[in-house]
Amino acid sequence: MDIVDYVYSILKEKDAVLLNAYPGFGKSRIAVAIARKWVNEGGQVLIITRSRAEALQLCEFARQVGIRDKASLFLGRESMCPFNARNSKQCLIYRLSGRCRVGKTKTPLPITTCNPLDLFNDGLCPYEVNEALANQLPIVISTHAYLSSPELYGKIMDIVNSWSKPLVIIDEFHNVAVGLEESVSISIDELRQWASHGNDMAGKLLDKLGNYTPQREVVVLRRFDIDDVLKGSELINDKVIEILTHFGNDLCAFTYDGKLVRLRCLSLRPIHDLIIKSQKALLLTASISKRFSYIMSIYAKPSYYVAVDSLPREHRENLTIISITDIELTHRNRLLREYLDIVNKGIRVFIESSPPIGGLAIFFPSIDYLNSYVNQYAPPVWGVPTFILRDSSETVSVIKAFKESARVTKSLIITYAQNPIGEGVNFLEQELIGVMIIGFPLPQYSQWSFLKSRYYGKLGINGFTTTYLFPAISTTTQIVGRLLRDLDRHRKVAVLFDGRFYRYRKYMPKWLMSRMRPMRLAQFLNAPLWQ
Repeated sequence: MDIVDYVYSILKEKDAVLLNAYPGFGKSRIAVAIARKWVNEGGQVLIITRSRAEALQLCEFARQVGIRDKASLFLGRESMCPFNARNSKQCLIYRLSGRCRVGKTKTPLPITTCNPLDLFNDGLCPYEVNEALANQLPIVISTHAYLSSPELYGKIMDIVNSWSKPLVIIDEFHNVAVGLEESVSISIDELRQWASHGNDMAGKLLDKLGNYTPQREVVVLRRFDIDDVLKGSELINDKVIEILTHFGNDLCAFTYDGKLVRLRCLSLRPIHDLIIKSQKALLLTASISKRFSYIMSIYAKPSYYVAVDSLPREHRENLTIISITDIELTHRNRLLREYLDIVNKGIRVFIESSPPIGGLAIFFPSIDYLNSYVNQYAPPVWGVPTFILRDSSETVSVIKAFKESARVTKSLIITYAQNPIGEGVNFLEQELIGVMIIGFPLPQYSQWSFLKSRYYGKLGINGFTTTYLFPAISTTTQIVGRLLRDLDRHRKVAVLFDGRFYRYRKYMPKWLMSRMRPMRLAQFLNAPLWQ
């Protein structure tokens, strides 16, 4: 029995299945294969993935197995519009001005392409076509963004509620497993406007702030009702109302960093309701190891855990994961010159010991840490083409240039752990042969994260592990997972530059933990890493 048949057989018996498998295993293809089986038995399927790019990839897989004509790409208007129209008003302006020449109103069937531009070039609006088809076809492909928007989420739930036999598949589930988090910034001037129009809560916030300038972001108001926000003001940011009405009061707080007030909210409700409304749920991930499977207990449906823990033998032989055990780069010491020098030596060894062709990636836990390092050793020149990626909006162009360079010579990219390059980007052949993570990527402590930890504790799950350790392990897994493509043909190396990686190895997936090789710093500085 292959993995698709095996998972499908369990899904027929259990309400929810959590499949954890290493990056590159083919979970997205499994999602499409399961959807095909479910639809052939008279059901309907909602597949939610992380990004537009991954949704288009799922569409292509659907085309390859012959079910493209049964699937709608239900993405946001801005994602589907060639001109990136943000709303219907802007869309209308483009049409009236003649910039957008969409003329047809009838939706043709079947649609066989996954490229929105093909529909546009045929005189159709890609967004409107797919929105119409989402209410007609048995498979809907969407993204995590639809879970956070009240308007878009409402459309999704209307579709699911109309189905007789709904199956929800959430790909990259680790990104939403512990709830959806959203925030909106509010300037001091906005608060003053609210207060001048009689909003008591705004006045209370201004009183708390005064001339206060905190060293880090702090919580300034925790307990309030939505009526407190709405009372006496018509000038409130619509985004504030959106967040509060969609997220409810699961966990919301106003925070302040000395410049801006932020409304932060965390909620399990959208995902909880979606899973409950569906007859079955299939949740796909590479980062929820067995020790984190307890997270599923916060959802009403009990889940069955399936793990693919072992890499193929040819992959295992070509993957080396080195974990430096005798140094910790904490928030207190990592910016000291002594420790920056140690990091610089480690990076130099990593680069110099690598093959003459191939891509290398250095990941820092934060942009601030990355900038501190680059500023101390700028420009970072080691005789190889070097790309520094700080701004996520530049990800596509920088990665393209980096890949092109890595195919012909040794090339280096320096970025931060939460950048999109660390998850969802596929590197083929020698485009990436080594990664190095500088420091264990724990989220920075804040009063907001402390509130989240307490919130999870009240739900009956470990607050510290869920708030801090889970995202750090998930980030590590995804970064190292970038090496797993074409590993049967190329030797690849990961360096985990902090003793906490090895200390917390039991929380990592078995395929990663089993390949970890502990090494002291002095030994590492003289080690032939790729031999």
